[in-house]
Amino acid sequence: MSDDNKKYSRLNLFIRKTIEMLLDAGKSFTRIAEEIEVSVSTVSREVKRNRTLTGKNSAQYDVVNRCTHRRECDRTLICSTPSFKCEGKRCSSCKKVSCNAICGKFEMIICENLKKAPFVCNGCPKKNICRLKKYYYIATDAQEKASSTLSESRSGISLSDDEIREFDKRVSPLIKQGLSLHHIMANNRDWFTISEKTAYKLVHEGLISAKPIDMPRVVRFRPRKKKSTVKVDKKCRENRSFSDYLEFMKENDCMVLQGDSVEGRKGGKVILTLTWTNIDFQLGFIREHNDSASVTAIFEHLYKTLGEELFHEVFPPVCLLDNGSEFSNPKAIEALGIKVFYCDGASPYQKGTCEVTHEQFRRIVPKGKSLDYLDQDTVNLIFSHTNSLSRKKLNDKTPYDVFSFTYDGFDIEKYFGIRKIPGNEVILKPSLLLTHNEVMEESK
Repeated sequence: MSDDNKKYSRLNLFIRKTIEMLLDAGKSFTRIAEEIEVSVSTVSREVKRNRTLTGKNSAQYDVVNRCTHRRECDRTLICSTPSFKCEGKRCSSCKKVSCNAICGKFEMIICENLKKAPFVCNGCPKKNICRLKKYYYIATDAQEKASSTLSESRSGISLSDDEIREFDKRVSPLIKQGLSLHHIMANNRDWFTISEKTAYKLVHEGLISAKPIDMPRVVRFRPRKKKSTVKVDKKCRENRSFSDYLEFMKENDCMVLQGDSVEGRKGGKVILTLTWTNIDFQLGFIREHNDSASVTAIFEHLYKTLGEELFHEVFPPVCLLDNGSEFSNPKAIEALGIKVFYCDGASPYQKGTCEVTHEQFRRIVPKGKSLDYLDQDTVNLIFSHTNSLSRKKLNDKTPYDVFSFTYDGFDIEKYFGIRKIPGNEVILKPSLLLTHNEVMEESK
């Protein structure tokens, strides 16, 4: 396929004719995929899904009975209206009416070659002498089947088949004259009830006779890539993957700090959570934006506030972070003396302690709710309540109690803004914030 004929999201008639031609020539799926610039599985699915079963034979003599049991079958008179000529004859040898349609034991003979690639008879050297029914890949039939399926489940194109045919009749000849869709629609506004974007969809999805190849400027455009997440250090995962983390932990028995982001409204405020594994103690830090700079600033603020000695005494030497771009500057964190590793993509279970502890936060601030109204004092209040909840895994102790015991003498409220809430006063519902806001209003 030439450079001007780029692949599109759906196969069109031009590409299907290319597939048919290459199948007729006996080319493999791999060769066809290379030619039309799609994956081998795409070609395989297309051929199997849209092949056509033909009842006609290319062989000189037709086979009336296509049952696998026809040679050994001795059934007689199964027809509802047998003639006197059928007496003593097996139905399998009947030349006029096949028993296939009425016999309950009928099983059609299927060529073994149709059970494996290429699943059709197009390039078979024996197709002209084979007496069995055949599957062929026929581009026009395949296009019709695909269009029929698309018309039933089409997304974003609310046109009937008649409307598409009318559009095709008016527009395709002009496109083939070399005119752009924009020019056609600008000069014939009273023809159309659809947008220009929808019109281009009809062309690209092969729903009309004009093809992208008929519009040279269109086929020169490269498909737009999805906007990827920008990482500060593109090689941040090198030697810091989850498998590297597991290898490191085999030789180092220590507590781990798990880091993640809790989001509210897209583009709004975000909370950085830091969780001490084994004791479920979790801190939250409000950030204006979900970027790497805000994460680094929090770690550096904690390091400066606590001082080097106290920081290393309280914070675990290993940090397992989410795979998000906000954590893509590991060197800034490692400069503070903490070894950084990353979870695999879409694998939140790898930082299970963090995720489970988030559930307590979500009981107060439900998922999807904006965090823009929160400030750090309110966040500290929320985590004061979540850290004051007794946990079965901690022998009914609270994370606050276990943290205080583990780091004896450390002033949690002074440095982290977290205080102990009496057991019967712990609130894990949105009403916590309503009560807090009322108290703040009264104090004013």
